Amino acid sequence: MAKRRYLFTNKKNPPRGIISTVLGAISVIAVAGALIGSYRNAGVTKPGYGAAVLLSVLYSVTGLVLGIRSHAEPDMLLFFPKLGIVINIAAVLLCAVVLYAGM
Repeated sequence: MAKRRYLFTNKKNPPRGIISTVLGAISVIAVAGALIGSYRNAGVTKPGYGAAVLLSVLYSVTGLVLGIRSHAEPDMLLFFPKLGIVINIAAVLLCAVVLYAGM
């Protein structure tokens, strides 16, 4: 039987880290939706897809800044800031690939 491990701490999840994670998820979903929509239209993109990718870049850069700032806060749990940083970097790279490919 596995040992139960309890965590007694007064640390909290930083709100900026949670917001960073949510913004990263929104930007990844927006880029994925633009890619799927473009694929379903046989590569013909609508202006709305480009706007979605542009907004996702703005969201992911904002989320990246929030994630870095929340990672530097003392006495906070670091799960959400680290997750937000990773998701936002992945979203920025995905947007860069999409823009480089010429969507």
